[in-house]
Amino acid sequence: MRKLLLLFVLALGLSFCSRGSKRAEFSKTPIILVSIDTLRADHVSVFNKKAEKTRTWEALADDGMVFLHAYTHVPLTLPSHTTMFTGMIPPHTGVRDNVGFTYKKDFKTLAEWLKEKGKRTAGFVSTVVLHHRTRVSRGFDFYEDKIENTTGTLSLGGVQRPGIQTIHLAEDWLDQQKDDNFFLFLHIYEPHSPYDPPEEYRKEGRSLYEGEVLYADHLVGEFLDYLKDRGIYEKAMIFMVSDHGEGLKEHGESEHGVFLYIEDLHVPMVVKLPYNWRPFKRVDRPVALTDIFPTLCDYFQMKCPHKMDGESLLKRKPGERKEVYSESLYGKYHYGWAPQYSLIDGKNHFILTPIREFYDLVRDPREKKNRYGFGRSKEMERVLKAMVSRFQEDKPQKVDPEFLRKLQSLGYVGLIHQNVGGEEEELPDPKTKIYLLEKLNRAMALGRMGLYKKAAEILEEVLREDPHMEEAISQAARINENAGNYERAIELYKELLRRRPNDIAALIGIGSTYFRMGNYKKALEAIDLLIEKEPKFAVAYSLKAMVYYKEKKYDLFYKYLKKAMELNKDLDHIHYLMGLDYLRLWAEKKDPSYIEKAKEEFLRVEEKNVRGYVDLHFNLGVIFEREGNYGRAEEEYRREMKFFPSNPKPYVNLALLLAREGDLPEAIHTLLLGEKLAPVPQTYYLLGLFYLKFRNPAAARKWVLKGLEKYPKDPRLLSLRQRYGF
Repeated sequence: MRKLLLLFVLALGLSFCSRGSKRAEFSKTPIILVSIDTLRADHVSVFNKKAEKTRTWEALADDGMVFLHAYTHVPLTLPSHTTMFTGMIPPHTGVRDNVGFTYKKDFKTLAEWLKEKGKRTAGFVSTVVLHHRTRVSRGFDFYEDKIENTTGTLSLGGVQRPGIQTIHLAEDWLDQQKDDNFFLFLHIYEPHSPYDPPEEYRKEGRSLYEGEVLYADHLVGEFLDYLKDRGIYEKAMIFMVSDHGEGLKEHGESEHGVFLYIEDLHVPMVVKLPYNWRPFKRVDRPVALTDIFPTLCDYFQMKCPHKMDGESLLKRKPGERKEVYSESLYGKYHYGWAPQYSLIDGKNHFILTPIREFYDLVRDPREKKNRYGFGRSKEMERVLKAMVSRFQEDKPQKVDPEFLRKLQSLGYVGLIHQNVGGEEEELPDPKTKIYLLEKLNRAMALGRMGLYKKAAEILEEVLREDPHMEEAISQAARINENAGNYERAIELYKELLRRRPNDIAALIGIGSTYFRMGNYKKALEAIDLLIEKEPKFAVAYSLKAMVYYKEKKYDLFYKYLKKAMELNKDLDHIHYLMGLDYLRLWAEKKDPSYIEKAKEEFLRVEEKNVRGYVDLHFNLGVIFEREGNYGRAEEEYRREMKFFPSNPKPYVNLALLLAREGDLPEAIHTLLLGEKLAPVPQTYYLLGLFYLKFRNPAAARKWVLKGLEKYPKDPRLLSLRQRYGF
């Protein structure tokens, strides 16, 4: 009898979800989707008891349903979120990569559908990859995507906003809502690379990635506490997921995008229904990110706006084997490698790639033993090949040059789309090439540290092994330009242009390299070709203005600066050039109002793009030092050293500032750093002078003589040697 009663109560509970009464509560139910980028399921303690405790996930799991085997359809941020918002897999959304794709399909997005049903919709994102230009923002009344270079790095991680800022923006929006009839999408980028958790999340034996996972857990925990304080949490429907995992070199890939192993595809997923109702606590069957949208339709008993690839998470179908499709075309688009496709049925995982792979996830959850030819491998292969054969091939489209330039200025690596021909099966298997990507990433890391010479050497190794890797050609050109290897940089840029006649980055690179060489005629030729191809590209005109500024042809400088402003008055480079011109006018006219205007323009650039341009922070340092604000001057000099380590001027100025303040050891340390990265005659002169003041004549003699070896005719070094008899 008790058993029958229990079944009756359960039946009542299930019918309660589907009864019309729930429809009446639609307008009173806040819907919240929280996406934590790059979070592996096995680093969340709800899904792996051996992982460090992730308290926010644990608490939400206590109030919701845990989906133990949730998978992404693609290990890339933009296409993955597009699957969440449409309930459709990437071949059906047409969004297959982070760059070169916009959402153009007629399928309504989740935000569009909810807005149509009367909900206010708002999205808050932490990466430029989810910029509104991709049209992933369709249907949002308010979409906050103003991402600037807050980290100053030259990697994808530079294209992010700290999660705490995004959360505060979301909370500010929630504070303005007068009722609960809203849909909120919140995305934070931690723990995406570069892994840089706060100090309290670093400890011996814990990786930086693990530290970022715990920090992200803390951030989301504070947001959920805010929802509780506002009385929103209890009545809300909350989905908490990740868009994809992270390789962490388990199969040779440090980050993500190329491979489809379980560490890339298995994502954490917890769903909390209103008033913490749970038809079931832990779900073993395989589910996917496309299941989010149809779950909302099912819960509120509303017809979905289109037929979806996903299905409701609230439907239990015992005995039915669901197979989750995943793909990665990233290797093909960017490196000319074979794409990857896969099917997961919860117990088995088949990967369609030139070297086929099949894994028993029950006995081999880390996918260490390829069992292709056994079990369901042939059956899953037939099914997957039939699926893929029906998909339309989507090719990357031209990226808007202004947006492309923004991505480049933010340091986005991975903008090059490889020219690929031939059958996919004939392309190299990524497993045989992944070491080249790791070398490329290492070179980029060295470049971020200013070690351009070593970075250039590694990139030459990559190009010797794969001369057709266009991403490597592009990065090698940029690194050689920064290293001062101008002839090699020009050679590489021209090779890239030969392969890609309309490549904007290559034309900009040729122009900027000739500019650095002082060959303004050649620089103008490249810029004019750029203008011919992109007549509405504001950056091209600002670059032309910069050349004329250097040539002191100020009438032409103003002409092209005005043209650039007509096209895009908010362009950072315009305001940087205006700052330079105000400095020039101040030097000529001695009117202090000009230096104030220069400072205003430079600070405007710095606020939008912390990394800025060469000499931006140096000039600010000079201005602040002139004002007597020595602390801020030191900060700006150090920023210039960090972002542009081959610029000698900040080392010299900072050393002089430190010496004047009485910190001679730190002044000497700064000069020694400058001697390694950007030596000039004054470096050796000041080292000699400061070591003498430090009563170390032997060291002074060493550096003066070393300076004279490089600069035998420098008058200051000659004078110092004569005066002290070195």
